[in-house]
Amino acid sequence: MSLQVGNRLRGQNSTCEVIVVMGSASPAVLMCAGAEMRTTAPDPTAAQVSDGPPIQLGKRYTDDDSGVEVLCTKAGIGPLTFGDSQLTQKAAKALPASD
Repeated sequence: MSLQVGNRLRGQNSTCEVIVVMGSASPAVLMCAGAEMRTTAPDPTAAQVSDGPPIQLGKRYTDDDSGVEVLCTKAGIGPLTFGDSQLTQKAAKALPASD
């Protein structure tokens, strides 16, 4: 499945939800906490992870190699990975000085 801009993806074993901001035609998949993220609702009987780095609400996560960027719309446990690369939190842009 290619990542298309605007796709809303849900973690299958985490409460994390994201929206794709910059997509990729790569055959690699976006994973959260070791499970593929999908557009469908997660199975309520699936075991939820409790250990891992937090994915924070409102933060953007990117992979510089593929250009993939996602926006977190519901916090959860990660990590977010695309292919073999772990997505990193994007730093906020500095505001201009008001001198």
